[in-house]
Amino acid sequence: MSIKELLFSFQGRIGRKTYWIWNVIYYGLIVGFAQGMNVLFPALAHLILPVFLLVILIPDLAITAKRWHDRNKTSWWLLLNVPLVIGRMTMPIAADPSQAAQPSTLQVISSLTAVICGVWILVECGFLKGTDGDNQFGPEPE
Repeated sequence: MSIKELLFSFQGRIGRKTYWIWNVIYYGLIVGFAQGMNVLFPALAHLILPVFLLVILIPDLAITAKRWHDRNKTSWWLLLNVPLVIGRMTMPIAADPSQAAQPSTLQVISSLTAVICGVWILVECGFLKGTDGDNQFGPEPE
């Protein structure tokens, strides 16, 4: 599978190793970019980071879809990512943690929902073995 297919196609299957490699790169990019923006453009970081997150959202969803396919599940399972995406996009960035406001009930519920969905995705896609042999989404990844 080419890099283009891996990052932008929602077809096919990938194994856990590829999924984990992507996630290390993905979260490394987010942390590195956020830190860089906070140093270079502290006044604009809260505006620039959501744009960056949207840019890398498609590759993340494409790779996660392939992992769901390896588990013989449809891409509809990507809906579990919605609370995670909403949480990332609405996360307040406080330069001084002592100035952070008390979270609202809605923010607490949203965060709890995101944690539950995130753990589910982690277990299903990160730890559970894919389908042995071919399935409806393609041949078993190598």
